[in-house]
Amino acid sequence: MAEDAIFRAGTTPCIAALECSGGPLVLADPLGTVVRVNQEFRQIYGWLDQEIVGEPIGKILPESFRMAHQFGLSRFQATEQSTILAHPLHLNTLCADGRSLVSEHFIVAEKRAEGWIFATTLTPLPEGTPVDA
Repeated sequence: MAEDAIFRAGTTPCIAALECSGGPLVLADPLGTVVRVNQEFRQIYGWLDQEIVGEPIGKILPESFRMAHQFGLSRFQATEQSTILAHPLHLNTLCADGRSLVSEHFIVAEKRAEGWIFATTLTPLPEGTPVDA
């Protein structure tokens, strides 16, 4: 899905607030494909737009977590119930150079005619912070 088709109609206050937060942000379409990242995300995690936009969001997650993430996304799409939305999660985030940073992921979702869209802030945490998964 093209970014314009998903985000042109505006967003809920939750997604708009995340976009204005000034922190690293990733926006994904109903299939979990990255449609936009902001400058802060690019600076901290090192990804260029051409490396991450159009790719599955799982690309920034450790390999060992990708299947569980995809299963959770599929389950949410089917049930529209989640235990992780709008709750901070401490997860490893992969950088473009292969490093892994523990980050606080805060995920919100908005239902559109095209399906659910997702916005996630990824705030780096101090080294040694335990991860939730």
